[in-house]
Amino acid sequence: MPELPEVETVRRGLNQVTLSKEITGGDVLLNRTIAYPLSVGEFLAGLKETTITQWHRRGKYLLAELNRSSSQPMAGYLGVHLRMTGQLLWLERDEPLQKHTRVRLFFAGRELRFVDQRTFGQMWWVPEVAIEGVITGLGNWE
Repeated sequence: MPELPEVETVRRGLNQVTLSKEITGGDVLLNRTIAYPLSVGEFLAGLKETTITQWHRRGKYLLAELNRSSSQPMAGYLGVHLRMTGQLLWLERDEPLQKHTRVRLFFAGRELRFVDQRTFGQMWWVPEVAIEGVITGLGNWE
C-alpha cells in the first residue's frame, strides 16, 4: 500500500506533467473502479474538456481541481485513491495497455492510466456543487 510519502511523490509528479492540460476523453475498463458518479458515462462526460489546474493530497486521497472555460470556470474535482496496488502512469497514447489497466484519461498525444492489480483503487468525478456531500461521506479530510 502506498504510504503518505509515496502518495505525496505521486501528487508532485502529477503537478509537473498534467497541469494546464485538457482531458479530451477517456475509457473505463473496469466499471467498479468508478466510485462516483455511479454512471461511467456521467463520469467520463464530467471530465471531458476539463483542464487540471492543481493536484492536492488529503491523507492518501489525490484530488485534481478541474476547470472548463471562462464562462464556467469550476468543473469540480477528480479524486483518486490508489489503495494497495494502484498506480497512475503518464504515457504516450500508443503505448500498449498494461494487463491491469482500469481507467484511461486522454490528453493531447498522451494519457493518464490508472493501473491497479488488486482492483481496490477508486476514482471519483465530483461536480463542485456536490463536493461537500461526497467529502462528508468519505470522512475527515483535514
